[in-house]
Amino acid sequence: MCMIRNSKNNTSSPKPYRKRKAFTLFEVVMAITILSVAISGVLVSFNGMNEAHRLIERRTEASLLARNVIARVRNQTLNPESEETEGQFAGTDYRFKIDFTTTDWDQLYAVSVNIQWGDEEKPEGINLYTLQYYEKTE
Repeated sequence: MCMIRNSKNNTSSPKPYRKRKAFTLFEVVMAITILSVAISGVLVSFNGMNEAHRLIERRTEASLLARNVIARVRNQTLNPESEETEGQFAGTDYRFKIDFTTTDWDQLYAVSVNIQWGDEEKPEGINLYTLQYYEKTE
C-alpha cells in the first residue's frame, strides 16, 4: 500500500485505489472457457435434433410408402396368390415385404407390410398391419 502525506496536518494516509478500467487476463480466459463450454453444449443439442429430424423424415416417408402398399392390397392388385411379396421402391433405398397370414375366418387375411431402409445388416424400418377380405375366384 502506498502512503501519501497529507499536507494540512502532516500525517500519512493510505492512497485510495484507482477504479479498474479493464479485465484481468484470468477473467478473460475464464469467460472464454465458460462461453466455449456453453456453445459446445448448444452445438451438441443441434446435432441431436438433426438426427431426430432425419429419423422422423425417414419414418414419415416409409409410412407413406407403406400406405401405398396397403392401398394396393385393398384394391386387390396385391393378394395372397401374388408373386410380388417383396421388393424395392424405384429410386429409393426403401424395401418392402408383405406377409399374408390366414385367420380363423375363411377368406380373411391378416396383412403385414414391412418397410425397411438403410444397411442390410442392421436395417431400420416400420410395420403396418391390416385385415383384408378376399373373395374366392372361380
